[in-house]
Amino acid sequence: MSDDSLSITDRFITDNFINDFPSATLEQWRALVAAALKGEPFERLVSATPEGLLLQPLYARATGADARAFRQKPGGWAIAQRMDQPDPSAANESAVADLQNGVGALTLTIAYAPAGRGFGVEIGDEADLAMALSGFELDLISLRIDAASRSLEIAGALAAEARKRRLSAAALDVDFGHDPIGNFARSGATPQSPDEIGREAAHVARALRDGGFAGRFLLADGRPYHEAGAGEAQELAYALAAAVEYLRLLEAAGLPLEDARDEIAFLLAADADLFLTLTKFRALRRLWAQVESACGLKQKPVRLHAETSFRCMTRYDPFVNIFRAAAGAFAAGLGGADVITVLPFTLALGLPDASARRIARNTQLVLLAESHLGEVADPAAGSGAFEALTGQLCERAWSLFQDIEKAGGLIRALEAGTPQKQIASVAALRRDKIARRVQPITGVSAFPDLCEAPLEVLQPAPITIEPARPAPDGAPPNRLSCAPLPARRDAEPYERLRAASDAQCARNGARPKIFLALLGKQAASLASARFVKSLFATAGIETAESDGLETAEALSEAFRHSGCKEACICAADPVPLAAVIAAAKALRQAGAAKICLSAASGERDDILREAGIGVFIHPGCDALAILDGLVKISAGADDVQRRDEGE
Repeated sequence: MSDDSLSITDRFITDNFINDFPSATLEQWRALVAAALKGEPFERLVSATPEGLLLQPLYARATGADARAFRQKPGGWAIAQRMDQPDPSAANESAVADLQNGVGALTLTIAYAPAGRGFGVEIGDEADLAMALSGFELDLISLRIDAASRSLEIAGALAAEARKRRLSAAALDVDFGHDPIGNFARSGATPQSPDEIGREAAHVARALRDGGFAGRFLLADGRPYHEAGAGEAQELAYALAAAVEYLRLLEAAGLPLEDARDEIAFLLAADADLFLTLTKFRALRRLWAQVESACGLKQKPVRLHAETSFRCMTRYDPFVNIFRAAAGAFAAGLGGADVITVLPFTLALGLPDASARRIARNTQLVLLAESHLGEVADPAAGSGAFEALTGQLCERAWSLFQDIEKAGGLIRALEAGTPQKQIASVAALRRDKIARRVQPITGVSAFPDLCEAPLEVLQPAPITIEPARPAPDGAPPNRLSCAPLPARRDAEPYERLRAASDAQCARNGARPKIFLALLGKQAASLASARFVKSLFATAGIETAESDGLETAEALSEAFRHSGCKEACICAADPVPLAAVIAAAKALRQAGAAKICLSAASGERDDILREAGIGVFIHPGCDALAILDGLVKISAGADDVQRRDEGE
């Protein structure tokens, strides 16, 4: 920008302020950082994702990056809401309320679909579908069908409903959501060969086109891979590979390549990691454009759906899910999603009520109507951080995609178990970070609230979820098989421990409890105690504190009086080693089944273990393993008490 184009105010600021400050260089910044690190390597500030993507502490402004109009239509994204109540009439009532209060799109989740999470609208025939969709104009909204293995059946029923209403199919904005490869990855079996999948999909796609529907019959869905623990690049690679497989199958079945391209939409999960979610959505459009170019197709904006991540939702402190979903919707919206479905914050607990649904839709209304996030196309363009991460994701995902293509496509790769192994490796790294609380889960593994009140849902989530609708008699045998992808939430290991505590509390009115022996200066030992109290609370373990005890005898008596079976010594420097050993021996003689020490293990381990200390608690320790051991001891003591009481 030339000086002549500046306003009087801008020129004044430039002349009197900006020009008075010399431009800082990267070298100057690095020198200041080196001084602050006091000899520690600069790499300490560089973090990495479980997939190995590097996140730098500072990025230079990106050059040569132009804004791109990502969405199919200019402006904001469409706000979608789930229809998931089993009764079609009740589902319809909720959907009408959503449409009257700011929602412009619906996700019709059918019973037995994995996305139903144990619920979903029970559609037995066309009359049920008509009931679920009654009371609103189908040609004025966007609709996505989430029916898993029943997508072909529901597609036919929806086409029949449109004819009954005398609606122009071309005027309907429908994604039929047929994803046979995703269904295969989740279930581990399919009765069709790849060629049969392609012929059937092409036949139905032609029938829908002949009926006036304009594309988007197939869905390349990233959720099966995301919920199994895939990283962002993996989710992109497998969704891209599924889409290319569909292109190949449809073309082989006689559908023109351009028509085949128009039959495909994408869906990605949006979690609370704002940077990676935003760049993942940006990367998808770049990658698909690269596929179009390789196929000789003119680039065309693809329909890109977002759904907030079920993997990152929690059953405990569920109000935090509101913020996770808001972060995911924010990132997906800025990343270029066309339609966003925010999962109600109580979904992990069960079927959400009207209040939870209202919060889900209002989350997006705030982002669009009050924060105006839809008014700028690709606002991350030019940002050094976002452009670099987008580039890294594209490079990593494209490499994985090419490996899948070399293996013969995604179906063959799944049969060989390659994606499953790749996902399991990344998921294990994430689980390790979660277990060590390096990657905290707010309200679960960090800052838990043992006094939280239970929330109401319309129906509690089933203990086990049926993986699929029962196959009818005479169904053909499976033609393909693979190791099915699991579906896990990140918080589940901690929630199982907490649930065991809840069950014990419900039985006898008291949670598991551990005795805290505070040694040394009170302020320092209390700081140590706060750390371990928070850790124990993640498993629903309460604490009984005792400080100011001068003798081992007094400590032993306090432990016996507490009724605890386990103890943790919180010793702050400069407590002598001899005092810690004396405390451990006193606790062991008093009957402590396990003794922990709030300190990192080190050179004195052998001496401390000989004194009876078996567990060392410190930042980065394997909290899950420690807590699991403590809970098992408590559960064993509870079983003995119940037997003694004759239960």
